[in-house]
Amino acid sequence: MKLKILQLNPASFQRSEGLLEDELLELITGLSNTTIEILKLSYYLDSFFMRSLDGIINDISDSLNEAPIQEFHFTKNVDLNVLNNIPVQVPPTLRSLDLSDNSLEELKLDIKQVASLNLESNNLGKYLAKNSLMQQDSKLEYIRLSNNSIYRLHTTIFIGQRYLRLIDLRFNFLKDSNFDMTSLVNLEILNLKNNKIKYLSDQSIKELEKVFKNNVNITIDLSNNPLQCSCFTFPFLNWMRLRHKHFINFMQFRCEYENGSFSMPNSFEDVILILQRDCTNHFYLIISVAFTVLAFVAVLSAAVIYRHRWKLRYLFYTAKLKYTSHRNIEENLNEYVYDAFISYCENDCKFIIGDCIKHLEGNGNMKLCIHQRDFIPGEEITQNIISGIQNSRKTICIISRSFLESYYCMFEFNMARMEGIHSRNGKNVLFLVFYEKLLPEELPLVLYELIQKQSYIEYPNDEHGNVIFWDKIKDAIHA
Repeated sequence: MKLKILQLNPASFQRSEGLLEDELLELITGLSNTTIEILKLSYYLDSFFMRSLDGIINDISDSLNEAPIQEFHFTKNVDLNVLNNIPVQVPPTLRSLDLSDNSLEELKLDIKQVASLNLESNNLGKYLAKNSLMQQDSKLEYIRLSNNSIYRLHTTIFIGQRYLRLIDLRFNFLKDSNFDMTSLVNLEILNLKNNKIKYLSDQSIKELEKVFKNNVNITIDLSNNPLQCSCFTFPFLNWMRLRHKHFINFMQFRCEYENGSFSMPNSFEDVILILQRDCTNHFYLIISVAFTVLAFVAVLSAAVIYRHRWKLRYLFYTAKLKYTSHRNIEENLNEYVYDAFISYCENDCKFIIGDCIKHLEGNGNMKLCIHQRDFIPGEEITQNIISGIQNSRKTICIISRSFLESYYCMFEFNMARMEGIHSRNGKNVLFLVFYEKLLPEELPLVLYELIQKQSYIEYPNDEHGNVIFWDKIKDAIHA
């Protein structure tokens, strides 16, 4: 009869240094001349044994490479950290390697021909979060990593593992499964039972869809995970419902609501459909409230902007002028280029040229800013207006119906009003001359409010009144 299985126990070895190494090495070396296919070293070996093994580990590895072993079980050892920094090499005939329950924290494997790898009940969580485990293009079909305190897997851990059929990740602390699954074209079972998964991220779903595309029969076990039932997780839950044939015991899944209660067993699909209804109503409510709030904010903002439109425009043009003008206005507030800026409509041009220039410049020795004469050609009209107002001691508005209908006349009026409020410490720089008789209802509200608070003058259009009229204007300019 040919011996196929060899199981060693602590009683096979002498508990003394020297003898242990020699006897173990002699036994392992002798395996190359046997028919042993299954070797088991599955005992609670103590620290003394492992310290002794540390000295001969390379010799044992070399000897095993020559043995015809197909299954190697090296399990339930209390201190196997001697393997942390040593690449594990196995016989070329080996197809199954069991290193479970060894308290391993790190592991380097050279096992391209191994089809089944069992690493259950170790401490590989921290290591696997930052490192891959196997070489690419290995023949591995089954890998068991349950109970390893795994909280995250390195993204590339399964890259190149195209033969993998089973991935067992039970009893860990995973919250997601967003490792790269591109290579898993033959995957049949992904066991994520008893982890900490509340939902799978969009990236995880995307990776799983790749697997579904390659293998329509793949199954996933999410049993005993703290799945969450909420509108936030609904896209994931609904995806599960649509892909329910891929999930083991789908109808038995339970999930936790936001209030801490749990869904009833055997009704998981119904729970998702109810959640869909509630979340859809909730979604439309949120959208409606959001649009209402946005509309309110928009209307409120529009009202504020409209109320302060002239102030905002004044500040904008003033800032623009500050960066384009060669004159530093703030340093020369008391030194003006003009005595007065004349704001008038083109229809009243005859009055300006025939009377204003004659009486104020000719007889009054003043310098006026007249847009037809003094605006700088080529510059924007708004910039010319702001510059003229800021460089003039006063702004005289010649009010007529044509003035009130003119966009630029009202622009000049409002810019002069803002100049007094924001740049002249509240000092009035406006002087209103009513060239035509106007009814109160014909006046814009802002102009009507202004004449209620401040003085103005009407053009008399008679010889005696004209003398007093021009004297008052001169006094007003120098006030």
